[in-house]
Amino acid sequence: MNSKQSLPSQLGKSVDKSPFNAQEALLKVMQPPKGSGIILGRSNRSKDSLSNLAYVGQVIESTVGRSYLGTGLWLDIDFPHVIYISGTRGSGKSFDLGVLIEGISALVEPSVIQHSVTPQCSILLDMQNQFWTLAYEPRANIPENAQQLDELKAWKLAANRLADCQVFIPKVTEPFTNTEHVFSLSASDVLPEEWCALIDQSLYSPQGHVIAACVERFGDDRYSLGDMIRFIESDANLQGTAEATRNAVVYKLRDIDRTQLFSRDGLNVQSLLHPGRCNIFMIRDLRNEDKAIVASIIARQLFRIMGQHHARRKVKAFFDEDGDESTLPNKVWLFIDEAHIVAPNDRPSPAREALVEYVKRGRDAGLSLVLATQQPSAIDDRILSQVNLSFNHRLTFQSDISAAVNRVPTKTLSSLKLAGATISDFGDMLRLLDAGECFIGDHSTSRAIISAIRPRITSHGGYNPS
Repeated sequence: MNSKQSLPSQLGKSVDKSPFNAQEALLKVMQPPKGSGIILGRSNRSKDSLSNLAYVGQVIESTVGRSYLGTGLWLDIDFPHVIYISGTRGSGKSFDLGVLIEGISALVEPSVIQHSVTPQCSILLDMQNQFWTLAYEPRANIPENAQQLDELKAWKLAANRLADCQVFIPKVTEPFTNTEHVFSLSASDVLPEEWCALIDQSLYSPQGHVIAACVERFGDDRYSLGDMIRFIESDANLQGTAEATRNAVVYKLRDIDRTQLFSRDGLNVQSLLHPGRCNIFMIRDLRNEDKAIVASIIARQLFRIMGQHHARRKVKAFFDEDGDESTLPNKVWLFIDEAHIVAPNDRPSPAREALVEYVKRGRDAGLSLVLATQQPSAIDDRILSQVNLSFNHRLTFQSDISAAVNRVPTKTLSSLKLAGATISDFGDMLRLLDAGECFIGDHSTSRAIISAIRPRITSHGGYNPS
């Protein structure tokens, strides 16, 4: 934690000139009362506060009118956000997730990337099994990490690592650091409509009726997938249901059971929630539909647990009762890489409804959501409608560009001069960005800003194999 009364101005690369010459002035940005910097994601009611700010990068555009070239960009993490990160593979979107997690988490050593930060809890769904390196500093013997260390020096930043980082893997994934925790899901935490999405059936179909009757039979009891199968197989149950229908459900549930993802007593989400801790779920080896059910259960339980927690706090505060003795954090972030896998817009998914409720009603529960994707056009639009901050990296396909631009929570840049040419199409501007460069769109700025994301202070595990 850094408690100085002004934001540090010496961070970032020295930038005297930019190839990006924006032909539209930045008429409105949120700035601190003292020192330089632009604050992202902040409301006017807290504009004078310098607490809970995480350093994410710097402005790399020159601008007509007042120029902010080289100015540091700080994210206000005191306010719950829905952040949308898009970009092609290798453009920097997954890197951004690491940068944001570093900014909110407890670190082993104090760092200038955190300004008066109270560390917050996070859960990351890691689709490529690459974020375990958040627990380690960059290593000079790895060429990609050596390059990262050079970048850190150029940005005047020091290497670091997370102080409290837990890694979870399903049974089908082989541990490789021997520090991982094996997790499973309780079958009793899955809703009937989510089972139906897993077996590709409507809730109101004959097979959906079998699932619903089975779940209703167990009620609030804890049960396993095997318990469900035995109930459906029994001739004494579901009388009047065609045997072919029951058999079809059993075959599908047995197929799901072979994933070894479900048990009677599964993941206890509340046990993950500690201030400053980052919980990483490495789920690359799961089927896409199983990744979605992991996302659904975590999102639904976070919404319930944190909603009840804040309701109790509000009641105590209203009646001036003694403080809350709960050890739960007041804020939790859910990060989802490759979010189009778990919340697609073109097919049923167990996670879609849970995430829609999370983004629409999670703010009062202190919940933030960060989605990263290389296919913006493939994500459920009801979720993206709640975005208040966007990081748009390089995109190439027009459908993805259109989808990304439609969810920028401010005006896009209308005209840019680059290499002697004037560009007026925002999609063409996106196509010209290099890795690590992006347009940041924020409701408190008058338009999207061309930015460079700072280097990771923890080891980046997302480099390409040599």
